[in-house]
Amino acid sequence: MSDQVIPRYLPIDTYDAESPVLFINTQKELSDMAACAMHRFVVVRDLADTFSSLDLKGISDCDLTRITSAVHLLMREGCAILNVIQTRALQREEGFKTAV
Repeated sequence: MSDQVIPRYLPIDTYDAESPVLFINTQKELSDMAACAMHRFVVVRDLADTFSSLDLKGISDCDLTRITSAVHLLMREGCAILNVIQTRALQREEGFKTAV
């Protein structure tokens, strides 16, 4: 994985369009990409915290579908960003190894 060339703009497959609409700029600073991924995971965590304290006996199937769709989308985007971060970090590590 670390020897692959990453395109400048990597599509995020969200399954809501025939062709990708959202892309990750793979050349952004790693800290910016990590902050973007972290924001998505924090939102998912906070949402899970909220729902863990609620009485969900009366929740409708429609509401449950909306919640799980939002969680799925945010997690999918966050994981896609983390994959780019991991690939770039591995490439950087390989560069350090060959330079020594």
